[in-house]
Amino acid sequence: MEEANDQVPKNDKLKWYIVVPVILAIVFAALVFYFDSKKSQTENNRSPNVVPVSDYKPRPISPVENPRRNEELHTGISCAGPGHLEYETLKKPNAVWEIKKTGEKTTISLGKYRIYAPEDLIFDIPKFWLIFFSEKLGREEDWIYGLEASYVSGMRLIVNDFTQEIKLGGEEYMFIELDYPLGDLYPYDKSAILEYEFLIDLKCKNIKNGECLDNNGEVLNYLNGEEIISQLRIFAIGCQDFNSGELGKDIEVSVGLKY
Repeated sequence: MEEANDQVPKNDKLKWYIVVPVILAIVFAALVFYFDSKKSQTENNRSPNVVPVSDYKPRPISPVENPRRNEELHTGISCAGPGHLEYETLKKPNAVWEIKKTGEKTTISLGKYRIYAPEDLIFDIPKFWLIFFSEKLGREEDWIYGLEASYVSGMRLIVNDFTQEIKLGGEEYMFIELDYPLGDLYPYDKSAILEYEFLIDLKCKNIKNGECLDNNGEVLNYLNGEEIISQLRIFAIGCQDFNSGELGKDIEVSVGLKY
């Protein structure tokens, strides 16, 4: 009898040697899955690329025009960072800019893009820089090239279907600076979609003997086949200043001229 009684605990011990590791393995796997899920959820919540559930496309207004600029920011608001300058391309830019000898207007696009501005996030875009470059046509020291009034008749920025005429002064347009081009979002209590597109009207201003002349009276034959690069630099403010240039996120468009 004593041998039988001793045998029972030994069998029970053998069972536990098998069962306990299995239970521990299941518990460990469950904990790993739980914490991994929590980590993924946290990273998604913090990701600046998450598309907000909103179809709000505000009309662009300056801070001076914004009637809510006197309101205080509510608690719990945070700040935008460099990741919020990520953009989505809605329309590709025109690859060829054609200047017609007939004086007919041609409208070209630098592309249409979209930025998301989440709610409860300080996110200002106070400035755009639009610069043009050309290795062969531009200045030797920096390749900056000025589009000429002889063939550029107008330029517009369309933001959320609202058109803003860009004032072009002088005879050359190599550097264009715009203040609050996408509008003022203060007090940041509503997620917003910001869609923007630059349009340039090409139209020969000076036509003589069936040829289009530049600012100096020369025929524009030398433009045919040459390359121009447009560069859009976006300046933003969250808790600190940052811009697309220092992040390597400038929007650059390479095009060929046709005359």
